[in-house]
Amino acid sequence: MAAKKGFSWGLAVAMGVMAVSIVVDWSRGDLDWDVVAFLLVVGPHAVGEVLRAYGRDRAAARADAVSNWLVLPAGVVLWAGLIVGWSRGEGTPWLPFAAAVLMPLGAAVMGVTALRRRRAVA
Repeated sequence: MAAKKGFSWGLAVAMGVMAVSIVVDWSRGDLDWDVVAFLLVVGPHAVGEVLRAYGRDRAAARADAVSNWLVLPAGVVLWAGLIVGWSRGEGTPWLPFAAAVLMPLGAAVMGVTALRRRRAVA
C-alpha cells in the first residue's frame, strides 16, 4: 500500500511540475500545446490515483470521469497547436498529429459506450 501511495504522489507531483512549467513557458511566449493536452488528460487521473490510494474510491471515480470528459478538449488543444505550428511554417510532428487524429475517435467510442451502458441499465 505504501508503494502505491508513493507512486500516486509521484505522479501527482510530476503533473504539478508540468503545470508550473506550462505557466512559465506561456509567460515566456512559448507554449507547448502537446504538454497542455497531456496534462488535461493525465492530471485528473493523477488526482484520482492519489484519492484511490487513500481509499476515496467514489471521489477517484469522479476524477476519472473528469479525465474521460477532457479527452475531446485535449484533442482540440492538439489541433490548435498543430494549426499554430503550420501557420508559423513549422513541419508536422507525427506523434501529436497521430494523437490529434485518434483522440476524437477515442472520445466518440467512449461516448457511444457510455450511451449503450446507460440504455442497458434503463
